[in-house]
Amino acid sequence: MTQEDDHRNPSGGAPEEPADGTSPAAGAGEGAGSAESWAAPGGAGPGGPAPQAPRPPSFAPHEGAPPAGGASVGHAAPGSGQAPGYPQQPGYGPTGPQAPGQGFAAPGSGQAPGYAQQPGYGPPPGYGPRPDQGQWAGPPTGPQAGQWQSAPGQYPPPGYGHAPPQAPKPGVVALRPMTLGDILNGAFTLIRRNPKTMVGLSLIIMAVSSIVSSIGFSGYMADYGTFMDQVMNDPMSIDSDDPLPFSLWSILTLYGGAFVNYAGVVFLTGLLTTTVGMAVLGRTLAPGEAWAAFRGRIGPAVGVAVLQLLIGLALSAVIVLLLVGGVFAGAMLAVAGSEGAGIAVMLLSVVAGLVGGVALGAWILIRLYFAMPVVVLERVSAGQALARSWRLTRGSWWRVFGIVLLSSLLIGIVTNLLSMPFSIAGIVPIFLAPEALWSTVASGAIIYLGNVLIYSVSTPFTVGVTTLLYVDLRMRREGLDLRLHTAALSGRDVGPEIYLPERQA
Repeated sequence: MTQEDDHRNPSGGAPEEPADGTSPAAGAGEGAGSAESWAAPGGAGPGGPAPQAPRPPSFAPHEGAPPAGGASVGHAAPGSGQAPGYPQQPGYGPTGPQAPGQGFAAPGSGQAPGYAQQPGYGPPPGYGPRPDQGQWAGPPTGPQAGQWQSAPGQYPPPGYGHAPPQAPKPGVVALRPMTLGDILNGAFTLIRRNPKTMVGLSLIIMAVSSIVSSIGFSGYMADYGTFMDQVMNDPMSIDSDDPLPFSLWSILTLYGGAFVNYAGVVFLTGLLTTTVGMAVLGRTLAPGEAWAAFRGRIGPAVGVAVLQLLIGLALSAVIVLLLVGGVFAGAMLAVAGSEGAGIAVMLLSVVAGLVGGVALGAWILIRLYFAMPVVVLERVSAGQALARSWRLTRGSWWRVFGIVLLSSLLIGIVTNLLSMPFSIAGIVPIFLAPEALWSTVASGAIIYLGNVLIYSVSTPFTVGVTTLLYVDLRMRREGLDLRLHTAALSGRDVGPEIYLPERQA
């Protein structure tokens, strides 16, 4: 029996067999048979635990004082089962709980004498304990979204933890400030998820409000066809005292129908605004529920529509006055003898009037753009809705303008593509038989179908973009997303009152 055997088994008897029935020699051979392995103290002798994973090569040898017992730093102690040249490093001892006062190797423990038990290292940032061994869990081995992936034995990047929590999405958009893509996708999703209300209500309301305008347009086109027939057959038969070929009836029905059509769009916008507001929280309103939520807001909604119409007409009048004033001033200069100056004043006036008037009109209309969702969802008066929209858009004019312009271009392209075949088909009967009754009826029916189809597609999308952009502004300025989070997670049935301002809620 050698000195090494005496150290491993001081009693001099045969080594004890492990409880699992494995041979001690087998455990010792596995712990000391390879120079590539590195074991913590006490982890390689007979009956000891299996050797641990290879030591990371980035750690330098311990440069402290030689341990007691004569073993020099940098060499393995006899009987430790540790490969030569790999000393015990500070902090790399067994990671399980230690008994009090356990600082030196006990005889027969399989641990080299003089190596004090060192405290174990804690887990890297972002790693929790493994429930089975009380040790830190290594890097994730499966495809886990938002977590660091690497080979076993490597450390995660500094500060790398779990992915940040995602905003809840109970409805058509996530409850957080939205991007342009979120708003456009949300508007399309609204139509796809609730076509019964979004498209069905549009078809019903626009089918009623488009009747007068379609009749007026067909009469207008009939008068135009008669005039063209006179021009082609007998130009001298045109009355010089009444050069306009259109009758008073066709003009009144045409423009009166346009006003009725506008009223239908206002009514539909109010109904769909309530539907969009509830769809943000995942609640799908049936047509009857949308009507019940909106019917108390019909008067203020009509007031907002009238005020916006009057403001638009006033801006148009200002542009016309600027153009007429510039042209008149240029003409006066030309009559006074300064023809060049007069022409220059006319051109400058036209350009300044058009550019300045359009810029002023766009600035004012965008500042008042959210008056309709405000008056419906916040339940205020028409004047208060205009003032509230003015405050909401302060500092966000360019962003709102860009989104509104882009959505208007998209819906304009779709509207033109849909209206073109109906417009062409509506003119054909008038030219085939300008004085026949059937051609007027056929033309009116075709135009009527086209109007109903166009408005049933364009109005829901426009209302969806406007209402979602309004919700986005309130999330950014007032923290509305936090209130919507609470309402969504509570599970209770909420109504449009969730959008009331804090002072009214």
